[in-house]
Amino acid sequence: MATTLQPARSFGATGVTVPVIGYGTAPLGKSDVSREHAERCLNHAIDRGITYLDTSPDYGSEPHVGAVMQSRRDEVFLATKVNRRSHDGVLEELKESLDRLQTSHVDLIQVHAVNAWADLEQVLAPDGAVAGLLEARKQGLVRFIGITGHARPELLGYALEHYPFDTVLVALGMADRLVTSPETFVLPRAVQRNVGVIAMKVFGHGTFTRRGLALRYSLGLPGVSLAILGMDNVEQIDENVELAANVQPLSLDEEQELVAEVRPLVERDANDSQEGQGDLFWLHDTKVMGWQEQDEPVLVRY
Repeated sequence: MATTLQPARSFGATGVTVPVIGYGTAPLGKSDVSREHAERCLNHAIDRGITYLDTSPDYGSEPHVGAVMQSRRDEVFLATKVNRRSHDGVLEELKESLDRLQTSHVDLIQVHAVNAWADLEQVLAPDGAVAGLLEARKQGLVRFIGITGHARPELLGYALEHYPFDTVLVALGMADRLVTSPETFVLPRAVQRNVGVIAMKVFGHGTFTRRGLALRYSLGLPGVSLAILGMDNVEQIDENVELAANVQPLSLDEEQELVAEVRPLVERDANDSQEGQGDLFWLHDTKVMGWQEQDEPVLVRY
């Protein structure tokens, strides 16, 4: 009989229990993915116990998720993101997402890709993203508010100290440990404040071959509630459910085995990224999303 994931971990102080893996739906937003295929994958994942769905307005997958939400909304924990940084901007963006998702609310809204100080200033400004999302929560459009980031875990750690975010979505694969050490800068603060921690980039955007070790490494870190995995088809969904059946922390030998695979990839990426390439692209993400809402780049002090 096929393994079915069961909700197994508390999600910070939210009072919610989540499965150890969630569906990162970005692969379903590709232009060559049909609605029929996306719905098949999403329904199969929910049937297998992957009831945490992660999407974003820039993934292209929200309409596919919305089609499934017509009949299965009550079965899932639904998370999306906002890219804008102003009070009015995030409210407008969220309402657009809710239309595509065909639901009256999302369980978690996340300020997406906070990878630069200028962004964090705008997020926490009196008329910034957090203020808008608090208004959205008052209106019943969201339940919880989170923050995400790729390349600057120390910035996320600072954010957790200065605002009571419910969750943090952070790159927590072995590549991140070797380069930015989120275990040092984010996880202690998240654990101290009982913030729900979501791991991403667990498989190095598909570059790691020791997937079982990689998943166990990330899920074995202190405070981690679940890992978001991008999945293209039902075969990958089944494979990941089976991998998640064994989430014991790595032994020292297993950890060193994973380091031995990932370290050369990190070294190669350091060279490739100088040429605008590199598979571990998120390690170099320093975009200031808030500037896209303004005619001229300005900093907002809070």
